[in-house]
Amino acid sequence: MIVFRNDISWGNTGPGIEIETNATVELNLCREAFCEVQTDPLFVNAPTDLRVSSGSPAISVASDRGLLGIRGTDRRAPNSPAIYDPAHADQSGGLVPRRSLSGIRVVDLTIARGELCGRFLSDLGAEVIRVEPPSGSPSRAMAPRDGDHSLFWTFRNAGKLGVALDLDDAAERDRLHELLGHSDVALTSAEPGTLDGTGLDAAELAERHPHLIVVSITAYGRTGPYAGRDVPDAVIEATGGMAFKAGTHEGGPILPPGLIGDDTASLIGTWSALCALWQKEDTGAGQLVDVSTNESLAQITDWSLSNWSRADDEGTPHLEMRAGPGPVYTIIPCADGHVRLVVLSTRQWHAIREWLGEPDYLQDPELDGFLGRMMIADAVLNPLYRELWAEMTMLEVCEEAQRRGIVCTPILKPAEVLVNPHLESRGTFDDVVLDDGRTMKLPSGWFEIDGERVGPTGPPPHIGQHTDEVFANLGEARPAPTAPLEKAPPLAGVRVMDFGHGGVGVETGRLFGEYGADVVKIESRTYPDFIRVVLGGEMSPSFASSSRSKRSFGVNAKTDRGVELLRQMARDSHVVIENNSTGTMDAMGLGYSVMAAENPDIVMMSSQLMGSRGKWADWLGYGPNTQVTGGMTHLWSYENDPEPAGSQAIFPDHFAGRSGAVAALAGVLGNRRNRDGGMHVEVCQVEQVVGVMGDLLAKESLVPGSIVPRGNHSDHGTPWGLFPSAGDDQWVAICVRADAEWASLVNVMGSPEWADPTMTERDRRRAENDIEARIAEWTASRTSAEITDACLAAGVPAGPMLTGATQAVDPHLEARGYLVKLHQPPIGGMIFEGAAFHASAMIGPDIFPAPGLGEHTREIAADGLGLPADEIEELIVAGVLETDPPFAAE
Repeated sequence: MIVFRNDISWGNTGPGIEIETNATVELNLCREAFCEVQTDPLFVNAPTDLRVSSGSPAISVASDRGLLGIRGTDRRAPNSPAIYDPAHADQSGGLVPRRSLSGIRVVDLTIARGELCGRFLSDLGAEVIRVEPPSGSPSRAMAPRDGDHSLFWTFRNAGKLGVALDLDDAAERDRLHELLGHSDVALTSAEPGTLDGTGLDAAELAERHPHLIVVSITAYGRTGPYAGRDVPDAVIEATGGMAFKAGTHEGGPILPPGLIGDDTASLIGTWSALCALWQKEDTGAGQLVDVSTNESLAQITDWSLSNWSRADDEGTPHLEMRAGPGPVYTIIPCADGHVRLVVLSTRQWHAIREWLGEPDYLQDPELDGFLGRMMIADAVLNPLYRELWAEMTMLEVCEEAQRRGIVCTPILKPAEVLVNPHLESRGTFDDVVLDDGRTMKLPSGWFEIDGERVGPTGPPPHIGQHTDEVFANLGEARPAPTAPLEKAPPLAGVRVMDFGHGGVGVETGRLFGEYGADVVKIESRTYPDFIRVVLGGEMSPSFASSSRSKRSFGVNAKTDRGVELLRQMARDSHVVIENNSTGTMDAMGLGYSVMAAENPDIVMMSSQLMGSRGKWADWLGYGPNTQVTGGMTHLWSYENDPEPAGSQAIFPDHFAGRSGAVAALAGVLGNRRNRDGGMHVEVCQVEQVVGVMGDLLAKESLVPGSIVPRGNHSDHGTPWGLFPSAGDDQWVAICVRADAEWASLVNVMGSPEWADPTMTERDRRRAENDIEARIAEWTASRTSAEITDACLAAGVPAGPMLTGATQAVDPHLEARGYLVKLHQPPIGGMIFEGAAFHASAMIGPDIFPAPGLGEHTREIAADGLGLPADEIEELIVAGVLETDPPFAAE
């Protein structure tokens, strides 16, 4: 038995083992697993129980499925085999993962923005071909770098095949079109107008290749007044509504570490491609997809727009200002660092009150409510916590808190993330041995399928590494569509059971619901979604935002009959979504094994705080608790300040919800295409934080101490950041990426004596603080709009910092149809976040108000479960079924 192990060497030969010519290799794999067998120069995928014979130069594969030609080497925890003898399963830790998108070919034409989209698709099994010029993509030079090597490139292009084409040459463009004719999806990031007339603009590609799904990922989308603006992620963080959340009012806003905007757009690009692939199954027709990075980011800014608009509708002041971590996500110092404490429920309050020794002055019943505690937090409670934990380490505090049922997690530095015992127990990082013998740590993957890590299928390609191989093995051209696609909800007919709570699972369900799936929110007053009841009633703006476009089935799963009904519902469902605490679904009798027994084709998406396995798998918490443990909170802070600045962003909740939607839809699509059954996909929330900082953490692993809080400074250019503009708490992002942009900015500012337009980036970086102070003096007397217009006219990236209030009147969001105004019963009018992408053959999103708890119980019980009317009423009286309002008759 030949065993592939995770002893990764990313040199010229790549991972894996060599097989001698004329050798026969027996591969004993799990169902529909794939491994990569390399002969010179071909790759072949071997499905289940095949004998692969390698001769020179041909390869013969004994398989009724034929030669698939898609790579897929497993990436697992260090030293665990990727292919193993089933007799040693217990020692190996599991099976080779299935990759849902096998058989799909993607051509990746992106530069910087959107490159992670191809990585997501590759991880999930697609063959992704990275096309770049013979001189190499400009993103090969992007920060963070290790010497001359771009870790940005390494992280976002792992697992892709590399093809070099000079697209300025007509013959080479013809080769690209030949490749596209044999592919299913093309990814591009060229801003509208930049490639007009070349035949390479997204719209031109879609028109020439009607079978092709063309996903265009740009800064502001292909339409609207901001379309075509060439701006980096930092400007999108400002206009998309994320930047204003971090820091203090006095210290000013702070840009998040990494590239959250661009990475979220890549995730949305992946989701949109999957929706289009689902439609393509019917007729073979492709379409043009228009992804806006700005709207992708705006969707994950923690309900800012919905909450502000609801307050505005009722005339209630709703202040959008920075206050560090705020009153909910408290940061408390301890002996060796800081921890994040979140005390929301009465049970949590009683547990920490007991830890404090039950002092008499904390027994007031008003303190059982969060608002009562918030009133005394700064003066009384936080000093008590600081005193209690002053002599304890972060780990001691958090372990004792978790033992008591209190939500508390450590604020880790990057170096601590890399050696964290929980992440090590999960295999969160791959140890990658470089050519010079050093070991680099890279996140091992965003998803798990059936308990196995689904990560990169190989190293990033060298320039043109696979050009000859790819064109020698194009296979059959994709057939012309049998009929054009008519605009329709892409996921019509898909049925989803949504057990989501808070901000993760509900966002997964929201995406399915918006794009045509019938999403049934499973809920009960015995265990309500805490976001639904956070304001005291049974509806809140946050809940409405995440649970719009769904139906509600009120059912008490603590009853045997309730569980029976949910199992019955699973028989006709495609997807089950849950993000309960680890083990909750199993304890309810509704775990994956039970659901799969009812319906072998079902895909369950689970998302737990720290994952379902590992040292801290049973830890309690909310999204911001993974933000601190994943290293983001430490970096999202002021430069040279030992105290964490804090942020009120709940990242990664909304991001993880979209990761879950991608993994779940990929599973359903894979089953539809390959008929390989259902699966259990998992999205560990803390690993989503680690993932968006994957290249930064890789740099820290190679150069210890190099990744520290930078405030608004950036390795992508200088000057760079947020500058004050005229008005109260008004800011504008200005980012200089190159020397020519600096000269233009100097001209925009009127060529002041202090600004030398010939300064190089190295010189500007040496004088960074002084230059930015001078720019702030210039911006302070001008409005954000004036500064933005002047800078953009001169080719300098800029944009105003928007909040929920200013997004509500933003002309670009209005023009793109992003601002969806609806009446939400029973609370009133509000603005819902609209689409992050538009597509030529999709109707969407279909946004309608969130349901009352149990609003659709009777119709689901009757039409979906086939229960007679009298039994439905008996179950309602017995408390098995619930309606809105309780016991209401139709």
